[in-house]
Amino acid sequence: MANNEKRELDALREKISLLPLKVVVQSKLLSKDVRDMISHDAEFAQLLFNRHKDSSTQLIYTVFDGAVRKRFFKISLNPITQSESSLPEIIEILASCNGLILIEFERVRCYCVFNPITEERQLVSYPDSSPNNIEDVGLAVEYPNADRYKLVTVHKLEENSNLFYKFRLLSSEQPDVWREIQVRTISFLSSLVCGPHVYWGDSLYWLRKDGSVLAFDTKREEATLIDRPEFLDLDYGKILTGQDKWLGIAQGLLTLVCIFRTRIDIATFDSANKSWNISRTLDNFVLDQEGSFKGCPVWIDSKQVSFLVQNPQTWHYDLYEYNTNTNVYENVAVLPIINTRMHCFHPTLASVHSTPYNDATDDQQAHIAANLNDINRFIIEGIPAVVVEEDENEYVYEDEDEDEDEEEEGGADEAAGGEED
Repeated sequence: MANNEKRELDALREKISLLPLKVVVQSKLLSKDVRDMISHDAEFAQLLFNRHKDSSTQLIYTVFDGAVRKRFFKISLNPITQSESSLPEIIEILASCNGLILIEFERVRCYCVFNPITEERQLVSYPDSSPNNIEDVGLAVEYPNADRYKLVTVHKLEENSNLFYKFRLLSSEQPDVWREIQVRTISFLSSLVCGPHVYWGDSLYWLRKDGSVLAFDTKREEATLIDRPEFLDLDYGKILTGQDKWLGIAQGLLTLVCIFRTRIDIATFDSANKSWNISRTLDNFVLDQEGSFKGCPVWIDSKQVSFLVQNPQTWHYDLYEYNTNTNVYENVAVLPIINTRMHCFHPTLASVHSTPYNDATDDQQAHIAANLNDINRFIIEGIPAVVVEEDENEYVYEDEDEDEDEEEEGGADEAAGGEED
């Protein structure tokens, strides 16, 4: 490539990368060269990813309403605001990774990989096993390094399994082929701590109840167990039961948060030595006067670990972020309703390799399309949808263009019970 052509291409990359992502998608219509750059140019993908990641990040989650629908929330971070929409109870958001969302359509018995920006989707049949035996489904998206993604299901251990974890893996390049992979473990403490899995450094990670971590390398297609951190066994006071450990990403590092009676330990993972190192210890500020746990970490990739803590007077939740200038955690926002299973979403142009899906009827395809449209409009455009019950199995979806004046009320039950097991 001549120097003039390279300069022109660099200038074009820079100019288009400054546009809103929806406009970038529309720019594909300008010419074949622009379309190829947006869709296949790795340098442009990296530039776009870095430019929009922090400014467009949202937290998305659902809260079960106890009826036939779920309350669907998003927290925008610039500035911090909370918006609400609705989803039918039979639809579950399972994961978010590098601009793609993994959704389960229980009625159709399939998963859907969906990009709300490009509106591309791929429907994937369940693996050849009962969904009740699936502990979790991981989504690994390689964008901006490549236009590939993988789904990995981890299955529950059974007493006659000879202590093997069983995985099934599906690649976007072969959307109809689930392959089985096994790894030996040494413990029947197999249940994973409630909370989203983590994709970091080409691997998916699941935190187990004993403090060890189950890791699946999506490139090598191998699984390993990372030992329980040594500091959990030190005399720091009695550790809480239940949701006292969380795994996530903070400032690009795989991070473990452990809540003890008197302190909070934040540790980062050393991938070279396969060990955890405590990076910060805090006084415990997420317990109430009775010693009950009333908060959770919030995983925002570009930030240090943040925390949501319930206010005992209002039952709302204060968002605490770490201030590097003052070296303390500060209250930056109040949120009415939360769920400990929050998914960090930042829009990208990650490709979805759409393929025909023949296991759904026309009505089921319409059901999927209507709900994906609602999710797209809410996440990208901020337009909520109201689910109106017609009968036991069918719903009508209406756009709600007017702002809701009704004040939201939050509580401990909603925060703890946002997801069905």
